[in-house]
Amino acid sequence: MAIGARTLRPDPVLLLLVVLTVAAVPGFGLSGAPARVLLPLYWAMLLLFQAAFAAIAVRLSRRGETNPAGRRFWRHGALAFAVLALGNVVQVVQVVTGPLDHAAYMGSSFLLGTIVLGAVLLSAGLLRHPNRVERTSHGRARLRLDTATVVAGAATFAMLVVQPPTGSGAARLLGFGLTILAQPILFLLLIFGVVRLAYGGPSPFSRRIGLLLGVAAVIQAVTQAVPETLYLPAGRPDFALYGASVIGCGLAAIGARLQDRAATTPGAASEARPEHPFSRLPYAAMAATWALSGVILVGQGLTWRSWAVLVGTALTTVLIVCRQLLAFGHINQLLRERDELTARLTDLAFHDGLTGLVNRTGFLRALTDSLYSGRPTTVLLIDLDRFKPVNDTFGHAAGDRLLVEVAARLRGRIGDGDTAARLGGDEFAVLATGLTGTAAATLAAQVRDALSGTVGVGTAELPLSASVGVATGTGADFDPDALLHAADMDMYRHKNAARAVPAAIPRPGRQRTST
Repeated sequence: MAIGARTLRPDPVLLLLVVLTVAAVPGFGLSGAPARVLLPLYWAMLLLFQAAFAAIAVRLSRRGETNPAGRRFWRHGALAFAVLALGNVVQVVQVVTGPLDHAAYMGSSFLLGTIVLGAVLLSAGLLRHPNRVERTSHGRARLRLDTATVVAGAATFAMLVVQPPTGSGAARLLGFGLTILAQPILFLLLIFGVVRLAYGGPSPFSRRIGLLLGVAAVIQAVTQAVPETLYLPAGRPDFALYGASVIGCGLAAIGARLQDRAATTPGAASEARPEHPFSRLPYAAMAATWALSGVILVGQGLTWRSWAVLVGTALTTVLIVCRQLLAFGHINQLLRERDELTARLTDLAFHDGLTGLVNRTGFLRALTDSLYSGRPTTVLLIDLDRFKPVNDTFGHAAGDRLLVEVAARLRGRIGDGDTAARLGGDEFAVLATGLTGTAAATLAAQVRDALSGTVGVGTAELPLSASVGVATGTGADFDPDALLHAADMDMYRHKNAARAVPAAIPRPGRQRTST
């Protein structure tokens, strides 16, 4: 069957995994087979799915088209499921050769150790995978706080549902700690890791496959957190729960196989996914622990479990508060950066990059504001004389230095409330307010005197002179364009007069003369 330009080929491995996963529903939930048959079958199917995931993960970790971070994640997955498979190899041997005791139904100590190690390896692979949001120091700190919150919330629930093992002393305490770690904590971390990658930008698996892996992690977390009394009600096994565990493991293997197929399908495009800046799971953990606190206090009073739940609730709340304070600090930092960027963009929009003076846009804005205020407004329009020969003879770098010197001299001549601008090329302008006609003419003469003489550039003395036109008016008589036009006309009268006086342009290398 063809879809677009691709042809879907049957996949016997995927088909086998799907059939075995679906068969777990009637096989364990509805079958009346004896425990001597179903129990070895249960451990054997877990072994099969775990071995399949490990083998597929090895293939994915060796693909050249997978990025280094993705290959590292799949190496973690391969090693984790290989450890889980090793534990089930030992378990299958013990169940087949030994009696159907408590270890046969619930797993041996060796199996428990492999579950802890495998979950740690898989969680490390999920949490170590880079995320664009978490590449900053703030993002990494937020990930640590989120992880700690999830762990604290899971441990709080574990205190309520996990039954302490038999025995006494340090061995009992160690067994209790391992049981809590192996059941809700690590598997909830797996859920958190899958959600983080599925909604955090680049990921070693697509979002649909991430959803499938997330469902598998949820099933495993639930089946691991279920109290032992539900697995063995009245001393007899409830194989429906065993079947759910098989389904969770089967879905993980199916997800890995689908990712393997996606990686080998020609022309398969990677799925573009939005990036979510936060995870809701830590907040859900805090809300759940608060709800659990109320329930256990009403139902049990102040027992040791109640105190454990209250401590866990307080801890998750403190972690969430720390996370919020971190977020507030980051928001303030982003706001400062935004304000700085806005100021910088505004400066670039209204100022000339070479001279630092106001540009044409900024000058027209200031001129408009001044005219609309009703105050007398004076515009000086300045055009440098014989600037093009300077550029042609000495180069544009020398011309730029000359323009910078002109800007510096203008700043030195205008008042504090006046505006100097470079309108473009060798054209400058000055805006002054509150001047009479005589004062405006005096300012124009001062600017003309400031822009006369020579400017030293390297070993040469560049001649400097400018034509200055002046116009004064108010908003009742002029709009910005009309006032600029009047100053322009006056400036051209001075320029035409200056053209009648020839001036020699020095050649490059001419020595500066002392004055």
